[in-house]
Amino acid sequence: MQKRKENFLEKIVKKDYDNELEKILETKKFEENVKNILLEILYKIEISYKDYEKVKRDTETKEEYITKIIKTIEKEIEEIELIIPISQEKAKTKKAIFIIDKENKKIICSPIERELLYAISKISKQNQIVKEEDPLINDIITNAINEGNSINMVEPLRDFNGWSWLITKKEIDNLSYNLIYQNLRILIGNDFLLKWIENKEYIINYYELLKSEIEEKYTKEIEDKLIYKLEELCVLIERKTNPEMRQKIKDKIEEVKTNLEKIEDKRTYVEDIINERKNIKSKMKEIDKILADKIKIENEFKIRNEILPLEERIFSIKALVQILNDEKEQLKKEYEEKTDLLNPNIFIEKKEQEEKKYELLENKDIEKTLVQFQEIFLEAFLIKIEKAETKEEMVNLIYNFRYYQLLPFNENKNIYESIELKDKIKEVEEKMLKKAIKNKIINENMESTIFHYIFITKIINLEEIYIQVKEENNKIIIEFSENGNEQYDEKFEIDKEEINEDNIFRSYKDSNRFKLFS
Repeated sequence: MQKRKENFLEKIVKKDYDNELEKILETKKFEENVKNILLEILYKIEISYKDYEKVKRDTETKEEYITKIIKTIEKEIEEIELIIPISQEKAKTKKAIFIIDKENKKIICSPIERELLYAISKISKQNQIVKEEDPLINDIITNAINEGNSINMVEPLRDFNGWSWLITKKEIDNLSYNLIYQNLRILIGNDFLLKWIENKEYIINYYELLKSEIEEKYTKEIEDKLIYKLEELCVLIERKTNPEMRQKIKDKIEEVKTNLEKIEDKRTYVEDIINERKNIKSKMKEIDKILADKIKIENEFKIRNEILPLEERIFSIKALVQILNDEKEQLKKEYEEKTDLLNPNIFIEKKEQEEKKYELLENKDIEKTLVQFQEIFLEAFLIKIEKAETKEEMVNLIYNFRYYQLLPFNENKNIYESIELKDKIKEVEEKMLKKAIKNKIINENMESTIFHYIFITKIINLEEIYIQVKEENNKIIIEFSENGNEQYDEKFEIDKEEINEDNIFRSYKDSNRFKLFS
């Protein structure tokens, strides 16, 4: 009776969402096939979202997620054109077929549900969400976070169907950005990332706040390593995937090399700074002369307004005086910065900064760098385990680490299959198991070899898993079943030589069958 009641309520909720979307679609000049695919997206999300929430733990509510999609369609899209690929082969390629025209609120996209949802997510993104001094880093990190979020947005539709969880690597538009985004989500939380991406005030510097959050939750050392490796990795991804950004990176490298060459020639470097200071001082004196002479102020007012466009013209002499004073203050600041560069300590610091920039921008092995980023992530995850105090926190960590290990590392393997990360992953699992058993969260019969396989099962609800261990043909068989069913849902085989047989069969009573959670 209770189940029927829940199903009835779900249908009411679904109907409300459909009605809301249909009202908005009535105001749009979309073709019928576009309306149908949008309604189908909503329907499939309704079915899949419950499992998606269960698996990931830290997500938006279904209401928040669906409302965001509907609001984007309402406010930011006026035209959607669905195009059929020229050939079936092109349709099968991983690369998405879409064009996003934000200015005209238009999407051109292949008639594939996940690709359309991906395009809807991308059209809602802001062009700039980072406020660093270096414009190149601004663009690179902005793109990484925005791209990662758009891939994340498609996940409930892409990987869940209401009864199973299936990760298809070729349907993820950028595996590296997806992994980076999920790393950050697990470390600092979904809520932080959404506030950052959706913030339109541009007052809060979220990139600096990200650094502070990592330092506070983990350590200053981890923050330094993680942020540097994040920037390094994103540079490599952009270099590989974005021709326009690749050229900007090359230009930046040449600029940094030129700066380093100047710094190496210390005598010329000092002479250039002295000349720049003289030039700045001369400009400051010229402003003083204008401010001290009424006729010169009036002439300056006339000259500037003659070359300025109408909407930018200076409306009064008083306004010009303020502008001149502001320009003088800026020149004064530049003069002080140039003076600081003559300080031997600052000179060394400047040289180190340029060397670090060059190292950051250098071309490296992208896969090796991605492994290094994961190693730092795993260091931070160990701290999360250490700080966890409640049963809920520990259960969430188990789900999070299961989700993490099943993330694709590249087109050929998932995280748990990475040889380079094997030892670090084992360290995390053993620490988690020890704490979970001590706090009576995981069944005391659990052994580390079996526990490892918890993190590669795709059974949605871990709390309902039963485990059976038996021996067959010189192999140890681990079977997982859900809700106490006698028939197993997943099965793993292990060579006896790989495990401590005495430990794996300890205290499992006669049936060698027990529940995962206490």
